[in-house]
Amino acid sequence: MPVISKIKLRILKELEKEPLHGYALSKKLKVSVSSIYAHLYELEKNGFIASSESDRRKVYRLTEKGKALLELVTK
Repeated sequence: MPVISKIKLRILKELEKEPLHGYALSKKLKVSVSSIYAHLYELEKNGFIASSESDRRKVYRLTEKGKALLELVTK
């Protein structure tokens, strides 16, 4: 049983490269915008990512906790 879903893992990997907003993640991962935002909400609620406002968009970035999780699940 996986610790984290495939989509959440892909989101974390993308955010490891650079901070992104939900729409950009949706396009990169070819996942619906509503699905991306549901996953982003859960990841942020659990402290794996954080968000900030930039040009009226919410931009997400990986936190230290998210980096640690990514390291553990990609070993």
